[in-house]
Amino acid sequence: MVFVFSHVIESIIVLNWFFQVNNFDPCWQYILEFYFNDSMVQKALHAKPTSWDLCSGDVGAQVPITSSRYAINALNLPIETAWRPWYLNKEVGGYLEAYKGLLLITVRGAGHTVPSYQPQRALSLFSSFLGGILLPSS
Repeated sequence: MVFVFSHVIESIIVLNWFFQVNNFDPCWQYILEFYFNDSMVQKALHAKPTSWDLCSGDVGAQVPITSSRYAINALNLPIETAWRPWYLNKEVGGYLEAYKGLLLITVRGAGHTVPSYQPQRALSLFSSFLGGILLPSS
């Protein structure tokens, strides 16, 4: 357990270095994706073993939500929770739709790098993910 914890602390120090302006790496998203998919990191965060992908907000031009919804609809997955808003502090935080084996969540007012645009909403999203629960519907 100590090894896992030190691995996470070491990774956080490395991530802090990457996010300094002078050290900006245009591939940082892939570094984060690799980091969050590391089984030791997931174990240290008490997350269910899963596969992370890049997050996107609802105003990001790189991955527009309409394109994501069209692509997911083409998979013909059964819908478990219909498209609905989720809330944080009595305010719409974004929208979600749950499919069998897939969860689509947007973050209102966020660009492609969600935490830099909407840190509270990003934390709420991340916390619900780690807890294995859907974001609140009211």
